[in-house]
Amino acid sequence: MPDTLSRQWALLRTSAVQAQVWFELARDYAGHGLPWQAGYAARQALRFDASMLPRLQALDMGAWQDSAAGDALLGRATLPEASALAERFAARLKQFPGDWLTGLYLARLMEMPAPDVGAKSDQTSHALEQAQRLEPVPGESQHWMGVWRLNAGDAQGAVAALSGLLDIRPVRFGSMMYLGEALLRVGNIAAAEKAFARASLSGNPDFLLNLSARVYAHNYWQEAIDVLNKALGLRAESVPILLALAKIQSEVYALADCSESLRRIQALAPDNPEARLLAAGLQGRMGDAKGHLATLQTAYKSGGDPLSRLASSVAMTSLYHDEWPPAKVADLHRSLCAPIEAAVVQKTDFSNARTANRRLRIGYVTGDFHRQHPVNIFMLPVLLRHDHDQFEIYVYHTGTMHDEYTRQAKACADHWLEAAALDDAALQQAIVADEVDILVDLAGHTSSHRLGVFALRAAPVQATFLGYPHSTGLSAIDWLVGDATVSPAEHAHQFSEGIAQLPGSVFCWAPVDDYPLPPSRPADAPVVFGSFNNAMKLSPKTIALWSRIMQAVPDSRLLLKAPSLRDAAVQARFADLFAAQGIARERLILRGPSGLGEMMQEYGDIDIALDPTPYNGGTTTLQALWMGVPVVALTGGNFVGRMGASFMATLGQPDWVAEDEDAYVATALALARDCGTLRGRRTQLRAQMAASPLCDITRYVAHFEALLRRMWTAHCEGDKPRVIGLNPT
Repeated sequence: MPDTLSRQWALLRTSAVQAQVWFELARDYAGHGLPWQAGYAARQALRFDASMLPRLQALDMGAWQDSAAGDALLGRATLPEASALAERFAARLKQFPGDWLTGLYLARLMEMPAPDVGAKSDQTSHALEQAQRLEPVPGESQHWMGVWRLNAGDAQGAVAALSGLLDIRPVRFGSMMYLGEALLRVGNIAAAEKAFARASLSGNPDFLLNLSARVYAHNYWQEAIDVLNKALGLRAESVPILLALAKIQSEVYALADCSESLRRIQALAPDNPEARLLAAGLQGRMGDAKGHLATLQTAYKSGGDPLSRLASSVAMTSLYHDEWPPAKVADLHRSLCAPIEAAVVQKTDFSNARTANRRLRIGYVTGDFHRQHPVNIFMLPVLLRHDHDQFEIYVYHTGTMHDEYTRQAKACADHWLEAAALDDAALQQAIVADEVDILVDLAGHTSSHRLGVFALRAAPVQATFLGYPHSTGLSAIDWLVGDATVSPAEHAHQFSEGIAQLPGSVFCWAPVDDYPLPPSRPADAPVVFGSFNNAMKLSPKTIALWSRIMQAVPDSRLLLKAPSLRDAAVQARFADLFAAQGIARERLILRGPSGLGEMMQEYGDIDIALDPTPYNGGTTTLQALWMGVPVVALTGGNFVGRMGASFMATLGQPDWVAEDEDAYVATALALARDCGTLRGRRTQLRAQMAASPLCDITRYVAHFEALLRRMWTAHCEGDKPRVIGLNPT
């Protein structure tokens, strides 16, 4: 048998594209009870001959086509069974010394932290060198070591493995893709871009499709579109490639291009469900929240899977509907989460010591520590200031984008796990093994959420914070962190969670970057109202309100800036909506997206910012205030409609908050009459904000930590009040 195995590997070293040889290896590994090796060989056989699938399925190889199972577990940071596997694979190698694949697995296991494994780096190096001598394709051993290290969060180790493949010819395009990602994670941007450029030279449309997703995940959206267009040049009628292109075009608000891609998909696959959802998404991009919600609800009800992520899309879109009362929105969230909770068995037994005053382990689940994301803007300053004597910080990073802010966040954590590749059960197990005391969701129903982990329950106390301005609807989350304005005690019935109230506002503005104030506008310039909120927030009720204000100030202008407004059709739609309210097109200033620094300077073109309803501005309102622009807010009936009121109360400007629509208009008109004074007060407004609790990040973090301690104390005492808070200081 050793001779047969050696002969098979020798054949593959002459040509690795021999599907029959890979099949024979898969069969041999399966017969010897080695499912990881069998799965690898089977995938290679299938790659080179798709007709082998029935024969491969007849072998006993477990979940060999599951990308998260088998040898993918070598991409974990730790593996409990690493020692036992290493011992077994070492014994296998003594019997079959020519077994490259088992040798490679052993090399990886030996560097993983586990009892009796990874203690001697020279043994790991020797095992890897042995694997390299036996590998069927030059560079294959280093490639997989790099991939596993990258998936485990060891970006530096991945660079060390993959950079050794730069000079191999022919170019290993896949290795270059992973090298680019590893280099980005360690902050070597220029080298990463060169690696991605090398990867894009591939002529394989399937690989280019994969590459485009990874490149786009790091915000190289134009490069991703270019890669997909190259793939379409090689395979013009590929629905998967067209779908990927349409998704990116929609997300970067290239709406006309997206419509064209969807037209091509319609011609090729008229009933494609993903294309239908993308078409529905265009309604939202156009600013039609009601139409978008109706389409999503239809798709959710007809899809047959109440556990699909469509549920979260429906929940989030409902926040924009300006005719639904708060109770209806809250009931919808509960009904969407009920099947998620019913489908799992929630963990109830935890060994965490119920000691109130000990150092607590706090876990954060998020994929959003990057660039302009609101969670990054508000949460990174908290991470930078946590008291590590009192709190041990764990971050479970569920995203794929890494940039300078991700690296800052990682440096703040005591423990960081790259969790994007883990399914809900595996992530729950990892968190339970870490014995986290309080697990904090930072996503709600937004795109990177892992509410399934919270439904399973991964910690004795679970909370949601910052990422979603509404109750999640998930009863397994114990607390929603809010404040007395966005989540007052009298609104407790709207929340599936208990309410944990911070003093002041639930959001604190502590910008990591510097934004100089723009110059004052000319004294004789007409009044300019403005909003930098996304198009779906510009509801019919909002447009009617703003039109009333403009009619009362005849020479005024309205500056609207939103990503969707780069598209001419979106501009035309909003021009028509305002025209129906008697506002001429020439009074509108419509602008598309720009870089963050440039956008902040554009607040200098606005005199008075108008907050939309029912979904208030969050980040945009605080940005406007910081740039010296007063904001008029209307108090709504739930969290999402009360953020403006929370900000103004904490700033000390409750007079900028209206309780009804007439008062909203009157407040805007009063500010407009005093516009000359306002233009000269930008510096004073910033100073007022900087001195207010709205910007006191030290106080804010101390209060947040005290609230975490209060949650834990309630757990230790077996108490579950509907509302907890702190005495303001």
